[in-house]
Amino acid sequence: MAKKRLGFFEGINGYGFYNVLNVVLFALMSEVAYVGIIFYTDVLKRCIDGDAFSFLIFIVNPILFSLLCFGLLRLNTVFNSRYPVTYYTSARMLGFFLLIGLSFWGYNYLMYVAEVYATGTDGGNPFVPTEPIWLQITSITLVQLVIMCLITINHTARYTIMLYKEGEELKQTQARAEIRALQTQLNPHFLFNSLNTLVSEIDYDPESAKKFTIDLAGVYRYILQKQDKPLVSVYEELGFLQSYVNLNQIRVGDSLHYECIYPDRSNLDFLQEKYLPSLSLQLLVENALKHNVISAIKPLHIQVGFSENLEYLVVTNNVNPKKNVHSLGTGLNNLAERYRLLADKKIVVEKTGKFFIVKLPMLDLD
Repeated sequence: MAKKRLGFFEGINGYGFYNVLNVVLFALMSEVAYVGIIFYTDVLKRCIDGDAFSFLIFIVNPILFSLLCFGLLRLNTVFNSRYPVTYYTSARMLGFFLLIGLSFWGYNYLMYVAEVYATGTDGGNPFVPTEPIWLQITSITLVQLVIMCLITINHTARYTIMLYKEGEELKQTQARAEIRALQTQLNPHFLFNSLNTLVSEIDYDPESAKKFTIDLAGVYRYILQKQDKPLVSVYEELGFLQSYVNLNQIRVGDSLHYECIYPDRSNLDFLQEKYLPSLSLQLLVENALKHNVISAIKPLHIQVGFSENLEYLVVTNNVNPKKNVHSLGTGLNNLAERYRLLADKKIVVEKTGKFFIVKLPMLDLD
């Protein structure tokens, strides 16, 4: 999945408007701290009517403080990405809050030093205060720390949600790719069997081979149309299955019997809104043809019906197993995997002495 190029504000955590609000909040925090240092520091308070206010510091201060805050948020993102599970609930988060507090205290102290230096309100060394400013700076820092901790927790929550959404998108993309791969496994297998049948019909009954070719073109046209669609309607699948059975009846004649039992008319509209994985019925019929003896003495009976609660489409065939036919279960495993990827549902397979039954959940198109 290609990575989206983000602007400056979006690049911090993917939420542009949210970061604009943060810029405003950080600017207010810095200016309130600056005013607090002026009015609650004794030396500067005595000089408030003079040159205690530095317009340059007032302008530069919110820019520098915002850069500091966004740098801390970027560091928080790095911690989130490296420790996605343990960071939020471990001592690392506590350590990060301590880092924020120390950074803010140091910034406020340097802002005090810059103010003293810029206004000349202290003739001595501005780095060695001649007044008790520590409590004021610490109080201002604590207020900033509480606000920044709330922003950081919110930032972490937003980052987690963003990762979850990206993970879900990646899972869906992967699922679609896997479904396409599973569908392409069906098409060559079906074509190979059909061409073998066509070769046999050409030698045995040219007229029947001509009809078979026309029907095969229609069936394969359906496959090409539906191969990009993971789900197709129940009615479409049943219509396609009838055409597919017709092709095989050309090959085996009256030894293949097919019947579809629809529910009563009151439920027909309901079925129009139900869907199946494409080519799922063809796969089940193909399995029945492959694994059972088909002859005039032992005909193959395939019946398609519906469960009483209309939750499942039920495909049943009688069992006359061929000898020396080893099945790896690839077709059913293929279909079961597609159901898992598409809807996280399971097919139901029942085997008795006389019948093989497969129940396919009918899906809603959501």
